[in-house]
Amino acid sequence: MGNLVVKDYLRREFEDLRSDLNQGSVPKVTAEYQQCLNEMQNLPLNIAVTGYAGVGKSSFINAFRGVKDDDNDAAEVAAVEGTEVPKAYPYPSFPNIKLWDLPGIGTPKFRAAEYMKKVEFERYDVFLIIISSRFTVNDALLAKEIQKMRKKFYYVRAHIDESIKNESRKRDFNEMETLSAIRKYCEDGLKKEAELSERVFLISNHHAHMYDFSLLQERMAAELPDHKKQILTLAVHIFSENELMKKKELMKAYIKKVAWVSCACGAVPLPGLSMACDVGILIDALRCFCRVFGLDDRSLRFLALQTGNEFDELRSAIKKTPLLNTINAELVASLLMKSSLWVAVSLVELALDFVPVLGCLFGGASSYIVTYHFLNSFLDDAVEDAQNVRAKLLKQPESQRKFEKNSQKPL
Repeated sequence: MGNLVVKDYLRREFEDLRSDLNQGSVPKVTAEYQQCLNEMQNLPLNIAVTGYAGVGKSSFINAFRGVKDDDNDAAEVAAVEGTEVPKAYPYPSFPNIKLWDLPGIGTPKFRAAEYMKKVEFERYDVFLIIISSRFTVNDALLAKEIQKMRKKFYYVRAHIDESIKNESRKRDFNEMETLSAIRKYCEDGLKKEAELSERVFLISNHHAHMYDFSLLQERMAAELPDHKKQILTLAVHIFSENELMKKKELMKAYIKKVAWVSCACGAVPLPGLSMACDVGILIDALRCFCRVFGLDDRSLRFLALQTGNEFDELRSAIKKTPLLNTINAELVASLLMKSSLWVAVSLVELALDFVPVLGCLFGGASSYIVTYHFLNSFLDDAVEDAQNVRAKLLKQPESQRKFEKNSQKPL
């Protein structure tokens, strides 16, 4: 009975396979999907970060990338303006995503009149203007110039945790009212200086799971062109269920593309080639899953620091997924042997069912089936473990949980 259920499920899922084949040959369709996979790894996304010295640019760049301030590849945190030329900081898991630390506008070497040309504004896809407590004439100038280029920009009010701490000393302190007042003050300043009505995101570089950090990332991804919004969505840390589900949907599409590449390898009639290709493909795919869902030591240590949790406690939440640094050919081969057993009975019959569609590509159909199911099973495990890690992160003081819930309402 179980095998019948598996076969029916597979038949439904392979309707897309039939449709794709009706539109082109295996090599043609595979080449298209391989191009999509290459774009995910190589398509550049350049995010410009600008603001005066001391507003938190470097700490923001580190927090956005999931890097601790004292890591070797961290942006240097300094109280004075140390950036003399635009400097790129790649995202560790997705090096095609770069955050650029731009020199502050209005400094002696970067006068406002020539700033746009010197920092090569046309290079960047999106702009983040970091402010502390107030807007300046130069902030307004930046916003207007970016608008002329028809590119997106976002105002980020940093150090919000410090502001809340200072205000909490007052006898009549109310956190939500204080946050609303800070937001209104910033937005009023933006309207006055730049004649713009844009949302200001309140963030803490040292507590990225709180306030508007995840909302900023979601808004940025939503407003990027389609081919780039997916890259950013996959890269960001998971602080909300919404982010997690978006990643899951994108990885389902990713699985289909990987299965097609496996299909093409399996179709080549050389003994042993299909298995060797599948293991190599799956190693890359499983490592990608771990990076996307933050199931690696580096991500867990960053989250532990940001949330005040212990690394070992977060690590203990991962029950089913191997960590990134443990994924190798031996592990993948052993997992393949276990996971393929449950479809073994139906595998041959299903592959033969598709022979009229695939011609004589029995090996290709087999590779597609095994890869497709193996990765979907792994995806379910990765999502479950990511949910477990997030549950650990949400174990905070009650007041903190209330604010996080409120800050994650749709924009």
